[in-house]
Amino acid sequence: MIPAPVPRQRGATLLVTLIMLVLLTLFAVTGFNLSSVNLKIIGNFQQQIAAEAQVRQALEEVMSTVTLFTTPAATCRPSGATPSGTPLACASSADVVVEKPGCKYAAPARGYTKRLGELTPEDTTWEVRASYTDPATKASVGMVSGVGVRLLAGNCPSS
Repeated sequence: MIPAPVPRQRGATLLVTLIMLVLLTLFAVTGFNLSSVNLKIIGNFQQQIAAEAQVRQALEEVMSTVTLFTTPAATCRPSGATPSGTPLACASSADVVVEKPGCKYAAPARGYTKRLGELTPEDTTWEVRASYTDPATKASVGMVSGVGVRLLAGNCPSS
């Protein structure tokens, strides 16, 4: 008996398998790159939100006192609660700089008919600006807030 001749294989299966393996590897590498880019985007977004929250908190703390409007002055607010220096020389680069508020408008308060000189109240509108730059990520935030305050007459420098 003579053995049957074995058909010669040309390696097409090996070539197709290698091409598929390369394509799968490219898909996996692309997936890893996209996920790392997405993580960076999310991290930056979270840092931006945290910086905005610090500025918003500083603005709320400053605007909750009438002192800001009766004796307007700029101040530095740390990520905590108390001022840490003057705006030109903040003690830390992590401070939120709250600029001197500007009185934009003042009008006699409604409902008061008798004028008693400086005892007459006025409805004033103020603009307060604050800015912050995170020292680690360089995320920068600037906010402007308007607030209406009823004060005694003469406390709005622009009117």
